[in-house]
Amino acid sequence: APHRPTVGAIPIDPDDNVVAIFSSAVRKGRWRAGRRIHAYAIFGSVEIDLSEALFDHQQVMIKSFSVFGSVEIRVPENVSLRGMGGGVLGSFEVDTLDSGEREAPIVYVDGWAVLGSVEARPRRGKVVADILDRVQRKVDKGLRKHLNH
Repeated sequence: APHRPTVGAIPIDPDDNVVAIFSSAVRKGRWRAGRRIHAYAIFGSVEIDLSEALFDHQQVMIKSFSVFGSVEIRVPENVSLRGMGGGVLGSFEVDTLDSGEREAPIVYVDGWAVLGSVEARPRRGKVVADILDRVQRKVDKGLRKHLNH
């Protein structure tokens, strides 16, 4: 997977904002992940769990900003994960992950942690079911074409 998103694949305006100011915000369960998600944690915590999310787009960008707070991002283990960002007296950690599947979405995590933390890691044992369904449909279609010859 490329280290940066493809030009034009990610819109400038976010599809979704997750904000926690002196509080916590959680986005998890079955939901549609947009192409661009902004996460802001100011003296609070943000949790974004993509392990059950539906991916309508091949590339997803998560811009995360943490000031005296924490942003925690979890992805399924069959998704590619890339990170670029930094910490100022804080921690910015992204466990780079390469999916073996060509159809797998790529999640890019970008941003800053100032006296806080941004962490993105795979959730072991979780996979995106939609990818498996897409691959199975392609295999079935190819098999039907092959058998009809």
